[in-house]
Amino acid sequence: MSVEPEGWHMEASPPSWDPEAKTFSFFLHKPGHERVLCILAVAALENAVHSGDLSEPALARIFDAHRQLIELRAAQKLKRWTARIRWLRAGRR
Repeated sequence: MSVEPEGWHMEASPPSWDPEAKTFSFFLHKPGHERVLCILAVAALENAVHSGDLSEPALARIFDAHRQLIELRAAQKLKRWTARIRWLRAGRR
């Protein structure tokens, strides 16, 4: 299940984390439109969860999006390390 609005896609760059504001930010883009900055405040999510304002499907989408962000960051780190290892191996030949 996609958590992105139809036709909009999260840019490949990693989301930014602001520890002071406790927010994630990332860009969505859609062909023919300007990209849109999205800011996700952890406190707002926590308040909504505790107040019962979020339905089960909404919570599932939020947690799925969070999992996807974690997976994206892990894949980007793995890609950087793989490139570094290849570079080091090429230098030793």
